Amino acid sequence: MKKLIVILLTITPLFIFSQNKSKKSIDWMDLSKAEEFSGKYNKNMLLFFYRPDCEYCEKMKNESLTDPSVISLINENFFPVIINGKSKDPITYNDTIYINNKSNPEDEPSIHNIVRKLVDMKDGNYYWPTIVIINGKHQKIIQGNGAWSKEQTLRNLKQIISVRKPIKN
Repeated sequence: MKKLIVILLTITPLFIFSQNKSKKSIDWMDLSKAEEFSGKYNKNMLLFFYRPDCEYCEKMKNESLTDPSVISLINENFFPVIINGKSKDPITYNDTIYINNKSNPEDEPSIHNIVRKLVDMKDGNYYWPTIVIINGKHQKIIQGNGAWSKEQTLRNLKQIISVRKPIKN
């Protein structure tokens, strides 16, 4: 009996403390899962569009999106998806397959058609990175262009969470 009590007293704190351990990274998922869960659980998707070799994208990924408070806020309130906006891979969204239709496969990839579908241009350009928030009915809530500092990310996402209404086109 004493052995059982000692064992329970030894392992119980491990279970208790492991439950409160905060995540060290965002729980990125693929777009199809995010779409499924967003519709099922009435929780918005957060789409983070980046492009390779983008200084501002890397800065946001390595600074803002690694902050524990940002990680917690995103994981608790969104289904997060990270999308390479110049990928050559087909991407399915809302039952439609989007491709990067650059004519010569050996050329540097152009902007993927999923970006053209979900990201609005600003002053005739696409800005990197871009965050797009979409609800479970595939309605765009809002878009944020460019790299956000940790403080901007927290402020913007908290504001988005409090509003949760689609933008009007």
